[in-house]
Amino acid sequence: MKKFFLPAVGALTLLIIVGGVLLFSKETPQTTPLPLPTSYEYFWGDGCPHCEVVDEFFSSWENRDKVEIDKKEVWSSATNAKILQERATYCGIRPSEVGVPFLFTPDGKCLSGDEPIIDFFKNLSL
Repeated sequence: MKKFFLPAVGALTLLIIVGGVLLFSKETPQTTPLPLPTSYEYFWGDGCPHCEVVDEFFSSWENRDKVEIDKKEVWSSATNAKILQERATYCGIRPSEVGVPFLFTPDGKCLSGDEPIIDFFKNLSL
């Protein structure tokens, strides 16, 4: 029995080492960052009270037809939530700090919260 124990332990150890090397040597796939948008990207959540405030502003804003705003609901869309995370990361915002409402501008600026977003659009030079 001793004859088989030592070689079995050696083979198992070698297998674990080789497997670990192969597992950790694989490069993690690099994702290409999203290009900057050509319109404003507005991220919101269904039922979010602050998002409703922004939506009411958009509905009554006199310049709403002069600006292209791509509205993305994130609570029921994993795709939109992923885009939101990528946009926030672009601005150096940690995932734990991301919330809605959130605006990403064509020049790569991030705004979060109803008042900052509304103030941004009120002061937008058109």
